[in-house]
Amino acid sequence: MVDSSWAQLERSIGYTFKDHKNLQKSLTHKSFVSVEKSFNNEKLEFLGDAVVDLVFSEWLLELFFDEDEGTMSKKRASLVNETVLSSVALELKLDQFLIMGKGEIKSDGARNPRILASVFEAIVGAMFLESGYEVAKKACRELFQSRIESLNSEIPFEKDFKTRIQEIYQKQHKRVPRYQLVEEVGPPHDRVFIVELVFDDTVISKAKGKSKKEAEQRAAEEALKVINEKRV
Repeated sequence: MVDSSWAQLERSIGYTFKDHKNLQKSLTHKSFVSVEKSFNNEKLEFLGDAVVDLVFSEWLLELFFDEDEGTMSKKRASLVNETVLSSVALELKLDQFLIMGKGEIKSDGARNPRILASVFEAIVGAMFLESGYEVAKKACRELFQSRIESLNSEIPFEKDFKTRIQEIYQKQHKRVPRYQLVEEVGPPHDRVFIVELVFDDTVISKAKGKSKKEAEQRAAEEALKVINEKRV
C-alpha cells in the first residue's frame, strides 16, 4: 500500500499511527495467510471492543447522568452494535483497505458487517496501544459526534424509530436511508417541517413535525409501518 493511501486513511480516522505496522495489523483479517501466523486483528479487536464500550459508557454518563442504568444501557446498545460500527467503517472506507484471504475476498467479505465492525474495533485497539485511552477516546468521539447528538433523552430506545430503521436497512441493504427537508410551512413562531425518508432515490415515507428531528422520527416511524405491512 502506498504512503498516500495510509495518509488518506489516517486523515479519515483522525489519528496518525506512530508505527504503520499496527495499522496494517488492525486491517488484517485472520483469513489472510501470513508468514507470521498471529499477524491479524483478532487480539486488537478484543481490546478495541473493551475500549469502545468504556468510551461510550463514560460519554453517556456525562450526557445523561440523570437517567437510570437501564436506559443508558439501551442508548449504548443503539450506538455500539455491529450495524452502527460497520456503517461507520464504511463511511471511513475501511472496506477499501481490508487485507483478507482469497476466500473472503470472493465472498465479498469487505462488505460483511461483522468483519467491518471488527476492523473498526481493532483500529481503536491499536490506537489505544500506541497512544493510550485519551487519544482513542478523542478519535471515537469525533467519529460519533453526530450520532451522539441524535440521541434525545426524551425519546426511549423503543420509540427511537430513526435508530431502528437504520439498523433494518443496514442489515438488509448494507446502506442506510437519508432524510431530506422538503418544505417549511407556517409562521416563524409556529413552524412545521416536512421531511421525506429516501432510499436509493425512492421516497419511502413522508411526515411533518414541529422540528426537523421530530419530523425525521415520524418519517422513520411511517417507514417502519411500510416495512411491517410488507411482511404481513
